[in-house]
Amino acid sequence: MQVTEVTDSFNLDSVVPFFQPIMDLKNNVVWSYECLARLLTLDQNIYLPTEFLFLVERQQSVAQLTQTVFSRSASYFRDINMAWNINLSLSDMTDSDTLKFLQSQLADYPNPKRVSFEITAQNALVESAKFSQFSEICDALGINIVIDNFVQQECDLQAILTLPISAMKVSATLFDQMASDVATEYFVKELISSAASNKIVVIAERIERQETLEVVKQLGIKYGQGFYFSQPKAKAD
Repeated sequence: MQVTEVTDSFNLDSVVPFFQPIMDLKNNVVWSYECLARLLTLDQNIYLPTEFLFLVERQQSVAQLTQTVFSRSASYFRDINMAWNINLSLSDMTDSDTLKFLQSQLADYPNPKRVSFEITAQNALVESAKFSQFSEICDALGINIVIDNFVQQECDLQAILTLPISAMKVSATLFDQMASDVATEYFVKELISSAASNKIVVIAERIERQETLEVVKQLGIKYGQGFYFSQPKAKAD
């Protein structure tokens, strides 16, 4: 549902990062945070990007949205020894102004290896040449790349594993399907084994139930994210 009460007064000053933890499942501590854009109105209503992105597009401010969320996230974590991730779209990945902005922001940032960019598998594979250029920039900056929202039906596993990435997020729907589908069970186990061989961390995302968490742990996956642990919050706990 699109937001309506701020359509005339909308500006990017109202957009702030919310933080959702990625958990170290063995030790039950926060391993990293994903920084997610939220629109916070004067009366403290909170809106998801799907509800306000049309306002950003109407102002032709998509790049500025990414820059706003990144700069505020970077400022928040600057003096906190914690890893954090931010999502980049295809347009972010290929926009020269955005890339220059990110480079300038990270030039004097303490330990930029704490920062990761999340890219969807589809964008990484469909725009392979552009992704290659982007990954070279990330490597020069010391930034990790995480593949977001990997699902069996839409992604080529072997192609993903050849990319210069540090981690991949796997949707919990795959883990939930394992009990009733032998092919999915085989695929997930192959994914985990192949990722380990390529030194790629597997993160189970969208975990919402204890049952899913138990399956994830049994598979030996070390990291997980989802509403089961916490919804995105205005402050990193």
